Amino acid sequence: MRIPVALALGAALFCSSASAFETSFWVWQRSEPLSDSERAELSAQGVHAIYWQIGELENVGEAWRWKARFSFPGSSASGLRFVPVVRLESLERSPFSKRSIESLLGALAGAAKGAEELQLDYDAPDRLIAEYAAALKKIHTLVPKLSITALPHWARGSALNVLEGSVDELAPMLYDFEPDPIVEGAAPLPLLDPDKLEAWLADWSKCKTGWRAGMPAFARVTLFDPNGKSRGHVREWNWDDLCFNKSLAPLQPTALGLTLFKAQASTRITNTPVKTEQRIAVRWPDRAALIRVIEQVRKTNARGVVFFRLPDSSAPSGWSLRQLGHLDAAPHLVFRKAEAAQQLELVNESDADLEPRLAGAHDKGGLERGYALEVDAPAAVFRDAHEGDFWRVIGHVDPDGARQAVVTPLATRLTFWFSHLRARQSLRTGVIQLAPGAAFSQIRYRVLSVPGNSEWKQIEE
Repeated sequence: MRIPVALALGAALFCSSASAFETSFWVWQRSEPLSDSERAELSAQGVHAIYWQIGELENVGEAWRWKARFSFPGSSASGLRFVPVVRLESLERSPFSKRSIESLLGALAGAAKGAEELQLDYDAPDRLIAEYAAALKKIHTLVPKLSITALPHWARGSALNVLEGSVDELAPMLYDFEPDPIVEGAAPLPLLDPDKLEAWLADWSKCKTGWRAGMPAFARVTLFDPNGKSRGHVREWNWDDLCFNKSLAPLQPTALGLTLFKAQASTRITNTPVKTEQRIAVRWPDRAALIRVIEQVRKTNARGVVFFRLPDSSAPSGWSLRQLGHLDAAPHLVFRKAEAAQQLELVNESDADLEPRLAGAHDKGGLERGYALEVDAPAAVFRDAHEGDFWRVIGHVDPDGARQAVVTPLATRLTFWFSHLRARQSLRTGVIQLAPGAAFSQIRYRVLSVPGNSEWKQIEE
């Protein structure tokens, strides 16, 4: 798959190691330390700072108490700098009264002890900006450097002027800054829209305090009623359940990372029930849009970008860590014999994710979902086959004609279905038994819907 020149140039700029522009990550609600592979990849990408959530403070009355705590990795010999981040939550009308600030300072003192920098994450309403700024000046006495997350619209009012001198750095979270429209039939908003962000970035470029652009890297699934009212985010899910759920009908091709489904029958997404006629919105940042936005950020006075959140192995974490460091790369798939004699594996040998295919446009009309790995033999030589890591395997006869589904011993072609394949990862089939005298060298394969992989190839030994 070839990447347009403009996108490739933007990705190359993103991956450059210019000291004036840095890439960093937020780590959220995680207690386990970074793995050796994560550290190695972060080092290879030139990442120096990790903003690590250590807990959440809740304000009740005039007291601030820890609602959640997470282990902090502390100092690192690998060149990574870990910044403790504390999330503040309050429903009180005056969370920064004199006694409340005393309580907050007491709670934060331990978190700030020995730290060079502390970051606070608080969605301050406009009416509390001045009080928040005053509280921040007192909190700043606990630590040499203080940074805070910020709401995008703060760049269009007086908030930045009020906060000036209270903190050393801001991190505006440039996503979720507009509410989804509550209109029957209206589509939710994508996580990242370069056209809309361009104006916001122009406003933030006037900020006199140092700042870093908060970017989304995660994926989100949201349940909506037919009238457009949100029923909340689905917390547990995976790509296969979304891609191959026959009760969920895609309403339009995926655009800007947004796919909208309609439930044609009652179903479930992992543990979440979905009623007939409800909508499911799947959102994550489109890769081309991400490249474009990072280009736009580079043209401002921002110190860098901060991705929310550091990717892990789960579907909600979105793009892989390797992909975020190589946005100009394209997937490269190879199908070969696995170490086990009767298994095959599909390997993504590139630094790019083969992204989930939830609703691709089809030339003949309609929408296609998922990827098909087709394994073809000159005769019915397959005796048994199991899907292994793939979603499902189906046998066919007359695959280029009527394409009749049959049991494996009658099939001349096997189709292994899968939804995605991350960078440098693989999917392994279950055991595939061939007829006596048959060999894998007689079998060819192709991967449909992946540019550059639709031609028949021989299995690599």
